[in-house]
Amino acid sequence: MATINNHPTVHPDAQPTSDYHPSAFTLPNGCPIDNPFNSERIRQYNGNSIKISQLLQETFLIDQLAHFAHERIPERLGHAKGTGAYGTFEVTSDEIKDYTCADFLQKKPNPEDNKTPFFMRLSTTSGFRGSADTVRDTRGFAFKFYTNEGNLDWVFFFPEVFGVWDPGKIISNNHVTKKCPATGLSDPNMVFHFINKNPEAYNSFMRTHSDEGTPRTYADVTIAGINTYTFVKDDNNYSYTRITIVPENPATPFTAAQATAMAGVDPDFHNRTLFNLIADTNQKEAALRADLKKVDEKLTGASPGEKEQLEKVKASLKQRIEELPYPRWRVNAHIIKPDEVEASEINIFDASKLLPKELGRTIEIGRITLNRNPRNQFAETEQSAFSVANVVPGWDISPDPILQSRLFAYGEAHRHRLGINSDQLPVNRPKRVWDPTRRDGPAALFNYEDIPTYIAEFDKAGALEGTNTSASYVGGHRWDKKNPIELKRDTNEWANLKDQLKQPWEYYKNHLNGAPPAEDQDPLYRQRAKEYGIAYKQWAFVHNVALHLYSCKDHIRQETYEIFKKMDTDNPKDGQTSNNLGVLIENETNQIIKDHQTSKNVELRN
Repeated sequence: MATINNHPTVHPDAQPTSDYHPSAFTLPNGCPIDNPFNSERIRQYNGNSIKISQLLQETFLIDQLAHFAHERIPERLGHAKGTGAYGTFEVTSDEIKDYTCADFLQKKPNPEDNKTPFFMRLSTTSGFRGSADTVRDTRGFAFKFYTNEGNLDWVFFFPEVFGVWDPGKIISNNHVTKKCPATGLSDPNMVFHFINKNPEAYNSFMRTHSDEGTPRTYADVTIAGINTYTFVKDDNNYSYTRITIVPENPATPFTAAQATAMAGVDPDFHNRTLFNLIADTNQKEAALRADLKKVDEKLTGASPGEKEQLEKVKASLKQRIEELPYPRWRVNAHIIKPDEVEASEINIFDASKLLPKELGRTIEIGRITLNRNPRNQFAETEQSAFSVANVVPGWDISPDPILQSRLFAYGEAHRHRLGINSDQLPVNRPKRVWDPTRRDGPAALFNYEDIPTYIAEFDKAGALEGTNTSASYVGGHRWDKKNPIELKRDTNEWANLKDQLKQPWEYYKNHLNGAPPAEDQDPLYRQRAKEYGIAYKQWAFVHNVALHLYSCKDHIRQETYEIFKKMDTDNPKDGQTSNNLGVLIENETNQIIKDHQTSKNVELRN
């Protein structure tokens, strides 16, 4: 049987323009043209004036104008502003094979066989395509791994929890970060109104409102899967997992003021920084490899004494190549066995909550390196399409309601944005694919030639015996027969507000109880933190929330203060400051309001 096979040396790679375009300008059909700036028209001179009428028979100009009118595709509803890069995932764990049969996670004797190429898209979430990328926001990090068993997509985020637990809230959770329909402006009232009425969103909100919400570069962000997935070993052995991807050399984040200033100076700062870092490092690597090649040439015919010295030089060059400053992350898997689930104090399928650290175990499974820029941002980055439904044997979904909703949402977004054949675009194409029932439609790059459009005999179409296949283990979880199955229409499982605010408080109390290196500290932050008896990072959080809240309506501000006060009152402080978090935010918000009013009065007097 014929199959679509896409097996370039480095997968995937745009075909160089010189391979299929002549140097001379042509019409779209390939017909040469003398000058693309000329167009056919009739003219009449009247002194120094010239009357010109464009001829409709000048098809080149007409076609150019028509193409120009259609050259924009719909931008992504979320994550519109972003960039992309290629890289390599290298499995580093021998232990992970005990939990999954996924081929790309099986450590092999040949080091090169442990590497899987991928394309990654990095983005903000709320802003439009032309927005600034240093602003405070959640962020998206999508990977497309080109494995030997198909494309596996990881569609991950910062922060490590999702804003809501129930899929019915997803659209509203997204809309409140967009523009107000009445004014066409961003409106913080929408954000705070929503999170105050749906306080499970505070877990995500607090993380984006620490300074981690304004990272210095994309390479400094801790990336998280947010959803619980399933590792499958075989028909009888599976476990649950959440993935966290930790940067190897993170820099101190921007403060709110630094991020805002950079947004004005260079709205493409994050995109530009990542592109330049990879491009510059590529040049350094090319120079080192050229030196390495020269050493190899000198080794031929060298004396024993010379060989010893040259081998040392060669080893040094290889070490320098290994240490080149490409963006790198470590990939960790938090693994929970099915019999451990019942002991969890939270629902492990709740994307708005962290998994308890004491539940299960965490192991490092691999290393991620970004090492190549796209040749063409539109063809590769803009046309890339990711979906959590793209799974491979050994990696599966779970009974996580947010994840289940995402299974449909991403594919539908691609169909709207790129058409039904977006999976045939080079950046999205797997190494091999075979489904002759899925064909035709706009922009079909491959269409199975004369292969029939139907399957009559399944036995002849199925995978070979012994091949791992994709079999959904959501059903394989067997849905514990001891407990009743209910069909209900409700919004979430939380019994009280205290449950919803426990993890946000722990984040403030523990994770933010520290400071960046002294040379990266803002003197005013340090002074105010000392004044109030809280940590530097805690004060940064207080200030960041106040900056977002001060322009809200009074009743929205009061609701927010009360939730933070309750969060502080209902949870243990473990001997820390008695300053109530809600009071701190209220005082700082009022101070910002006062400062803005003073500034306005000065402007009016001048």
